[in-house]
Amino acid sequence: MSAIRLREFSLGLVLSLLLAPGAHALDEDGAKLVISKFLAGQNGPIGSASEAQHVIHDLDGDGRPDIVLMWNVLGATWFYPRLTIFLDQGRSDRVLTADLKGMTEKLSVAGRSITVDTLMPGPGDARCCPTAKKQIRFRWAGGKLTALK
Repeated sequence: MSAIRLREFSLGLVLSLLLAPGAHALDEDGAKLVISKFLAGQNGPIGSASEAQHVIHDLDGDGRPDIVLMWNVLGATWFYPRLTIFLDQGRSDRVLTADLKGMTEKLSVAGRSITVDTLMPGPGDARCCPTAKKQIRFRWAGGKLTALK
């Protein structure tokens, strides 16, 4: 193979990998890029968005990695946690967001299940300092994210 053909082949391979659907969310750097763009769009006059944790996982079982993001909207003296899923649909992502409660600690994803470990106010707890451990669970099924009880 001549040097020119090898360069053309290499360039074509690189371009196909860069332009492939969902290629930017396949690794940690791609996920961080998707997340930073999303969070920048969530900033507003009353609060700013901040990532807490994310997991790259094929949530819908289509063979393409998706992103599950736990994040917070931060105000001057308050915050509220949210969960957003970026489902790789080929050339774009389907984005779904759900509100969470409590002070989020940890995000876990296994199969089609999402678990968020939180602290909720217990009896006698000050508003600042919840101590009651609780898990919030979701399941992806039938094209929907369902909160489990």
